[in-house]
Amino acid sequence: MTVRSLFIAFVLLSSLHVSAQQNQPPVTCPATEQAVREVEHQIWAAFNTRDLAALDKLIDDDSISTDDDGTSKGKRERLAAIRRPEGDIHTEASEQPEDSRVVFTNGVAILNFTRHWTDYEKKMGIDWGAAVRVTMVFACKNGGWRDVAFQETDMPNKNRKPVVGASDHFDDYVGHYRFGKNGDKGEVSITRVGDKLYDTWADEEASYVDRGRSFALCNWLRRKKLSVLLDELASLVLHLFR
Repeated sequence: MTVRSLFIAFVLLSSLHVSAQQNQPPVTCPATEQAVREVEHQIWAAFNTRDLAALDKLIDDDSISTDDDGTSKGKRERLAAIRRPEGDIHTEASEQPEDSRVVFTNGVAILNFTRHWTDYEKKMGIDWGAAVRVTMVFACKNGGWRDVAFQETDMPNKNRKPVVGASDHFDDYVGHYRFGKNGDKGEVSITRVGDKLYDTWADEEASYVDRGRSFALCNWLRRKKLSVLLDELASLVLHLFR
């Protein structure tokens, strides 16, 4: 057989190999509710244990996450938050989601559910929490479901009755607060943006002063035998620490 014949045979075999690869069916993911819920639970467990390797595998490189305060983050920012030391506030989210629904469309899976979270302030010994509605979008990549989009929305407390006209006094509560002697029980800064107050605790990012923090601070004051209504606006409660 001549060199030319060998070359032709090689080209033909290569073409057949490429054609066979192209004809192979694409790797698919199980389009079942159980499969999607399992991946979501793996992500919850990885965040709970700060397992960066697992999160790197379960979260797509091009993923987008939007927190309940409207902050948008990519995968790098989400993992960077896990790499940092936890700080004085420890967050726990309930393991089992509630009121969940899964929809499959155009090769993606959409999971919607509610979940309760609780923040624990280690130095002061107080905690606060709330419920959020979460929407997650999963895409099938390399034979597995991967998180490509995450949206978290704070669920308002329908029974809460805000203090009418409280925003007129928000500027009175802006400042820096220290708990305990020399701030050894924690520190918090209150800033105002429009008609909202934001609190920034030591080693934590700024966040909206919500009903959860209001309840927590009220409970702390009650243990100090101070009379405070549990449904008091968070800004008014914080003013009592001054």
